[in-house]
Amino acid sequence: MMSEVAVDRSGPELRFENERLDGVAALVTGAAQGIGAATAHALAERGAVVYPTDIDEELGRTTAARIGAGDRFMRLDVRSERGWDEVTERMAADGNRMGVLVNSAGAAMKATLQETSLADFQRMLDLNLVGTFLGVRAAGRHMVDGGAVVNIASLRGMLATDGLGAYGASKSGVRALTKVAAIELAARRIRVNAVCPGSIMTGITDGQGFSNDDYDAYVRSIPLQRRAAPDEVADIIAFLVSDRSGYVTGIDMLVDGGTAAGVTTPKKTN
Repeated sequence: MMSEVAVDRSGPELRFENERLDGVAALVTGAAQGIGAATAHALAERGAVVYPTDIDEELGRTTAARIGAGDRFMRLDVRSERGWDEVTERMAADGNRMGVLVNSAGAAMKATLQETSLADFQRMLDLNLVGTFLGVRAAGRHMVDGGAVVNIASLRGMLATDGLGAYGASKSGVRALTKVAAIELAARRIRVNAVCPGSIMTGITDGQGFSNDDYDAYVRSIPLQRRAAPDEVADIIAFLVSDRSGYVTGIDMLVDGGTAAGVTTPKKTN
């Protein structure tokens, strides 16, 4: 019979009580809408001191007001090194060292590789990958030991999809970056994980190139036969930054309705 081994959890680090985040300073990028807004709300519900950030000041301030964090909203272009410095300086001035970081800011576009301009390809890398890199680097410099980072990657960074070359490449990069960060920050017990959403009901597909997609047919190919709401992703993120996942780091957490497991064959409709 295997004997039990005592786990040493002592030391000057941040500890959460189950899924409660009372008093923990949590920075959320892309908090104006979609998964970012839902995450800001989920963390605030669990007691975190949320700092919502976004490039869209109007919608970002609306999110902040709804979760009782109106005075903590900050405009942040995640591609800006100076912007990240300003955000972390503000948190420090408030006496709040970063305990949680959720890198949710990003964008999508749909175009074949031949149709994709270099400028568009670079834009996807800058918004989705460079922005996440700058956030992870800021966490490494400013986060309290024992904290947690969640990066929003994508199912499309795991499964190739026509027309999503630039987007998929950027999200594949987020997955790789997450694993390196998890290894490098493990000595400080900072956990870093990626969430890989499938089809989520957000505005990210309202933009360039998505207008001709047949979402009804696509939904019929998802094993669970539906798209997810942003708060379903936010609850997974809240779990990953909590004590409930204290031995989880460096993973890709799929939230995709079973799509990566395999697709269902669409049936004919009468």
